[in-house]
Amino acid sequence: MFPFCIFKNCVYDAIDYRILGKRLQMRFFHSWRNVPAEYQNAVVAIGNFDGYHKGHQRIVEEAVKIAKETNRPAVLMTFEPHPNAFFRPSAHSAFRLTPVRTKVRAISRLPMSAFFVFAFNAPFANMSAKDFVQNVLIDGLHASRIVVGDDYGFGKNREGDIEFLRKNFPNLPVTAVTKLRDEHDEIISSSRIRSFIRDGRVDVAAKLMGRPFEIEGRVIHGFKRGRTLGFPTINIDPKDSITPKNGVYAAQVEIDGVLHNAVANIGTRPTVNGEGVLLEAHIIGYDGNLYGRRLRVRLIRFIRPERHFSSLEELKQNISSDTQEAQRILQK
Repeated sequence: MFPFCIFKNCVYDAIDYRILGKRLQMRFFHSWRNVPAEYQNAVVAIGNFDGYHKGHQRIVEEAVKIAKETNRPAVLMTFEPHPNAFFRPSAHSAFRLTPVRTKVRAISRLPMSAFFVFAFNAPFANMSAKDFVQNVLIDGLHASRIVVGDDYGFGKNREGDIEFLRKNFPNLPVTAVTKLRDEHDEIISSSRIRSFIRDGRVDVAAKLMGRPFEIEGRVIHGFKRGRTLGFPTINIDPKDSITPKNGVYAAQVEIDGVLHNAVANIGTRPTVNGEGVLLEAHIIGYDGNLYGRRLRVRLIRFIRPERHFSSLEELKQNISSDTQEAQRILQK
């Protein structure tokens, strides 16, 4: 088990990378020391890749392309937790687009030979740019080339950049991938995607990410009010990632590799005096036992804001109409 919970009251799960790696047929490393020879001299894509949007995908695709042309392995280097969580731990959940499971799963669709997931902690944050390049990239990974975004910064206080690399380490080739722009000629960035999600514009965020935004978590027990109303729900605490605008969404839930249409509510459930933000999803036409399962809920489109209803009967009627609207959206 590789523990990422380096803060008190950590809100996200530690991950057993042996299990995750077996599922994805991927090797994970958490140290740059004693790297097996088969993963040395690789083309290394480096970044946080939060959201793993189309701009990030271009960086990884370029690394894979170069590796294929030069007959070398392609590997990816990323950091957990996100550096923002180290410097501002209280803001981690409100910031994170993709927990590490989601990020790794998306990236693993490309033929990467290995993932290097390094703990971003105090020693790492205080490592100089020169030491990072020399100790990690050259002496550790024996990188043949690195591929990064053109605004890449590294080392303590981000003192290193592309110019620093080319000036001080001319024998380590660097490919700097320019930022990708959307159809409105605006740069695709994680910060823009976060803004869209906070506004409930998950459909716009999906266009920039290249896939729907999803919330992943373990199904927990609730008060089973939905079942008494005829609309049983799964309940997930969205603690591991950014929370979208409170309200009702057309959604999809993946169960054993199969996508099921759903209607989801994110919020505090004011009609029943709920406490804390919770994701509730009614999976249309499904009534299996999912308690304890780790599931992914894709949010497809915002339907309406969360509301307080005067009675459970009024709530039931609105859930029914929301379900119909979700089906209409998802059938398009």
